[in-house]
Amino acid sequence: MNNLPPSRPFSTSARVHPSFLPYMSNATRSKPSLKWIPPLAGLVAVGYGVSALREVQIEKHLAQAKAAEQAELAQRRKNMALADAYGDRSNLEELERAMRVYEAQQGNE
Repeated sequence: MNNLPPSRPFSTSARVHPSFLPYMSNATRSKPSLKWIPPLAGLVAVGYGVSALREVQIEKHLAQAKAAEQAELAQRRKNMALADAYGDRSNLEELERAMRVYEAQQGNE
């Protein structure tokens, strides 16, 4: 009058692994897998975006440098015009001419 369930014999043939482990092998891993396509496509898209952004920044920087160079050239022309009008005061004749130009401008205002 034993109410215990029948005992199962213990043996080394008992399954100790999940059912999917026997099916995982190197043969299935060597096949080309499509699971790498989305990350690869994302990486390519990010790389293209970074490249396009960098190109836009370089173009903007070159445009700013060109504008600064043109402003400097305009300032240099203005300075040369002032030097021509007032003279560089290296000799007395240029200084006298500069004074005449200055007095004429002061009389016009």
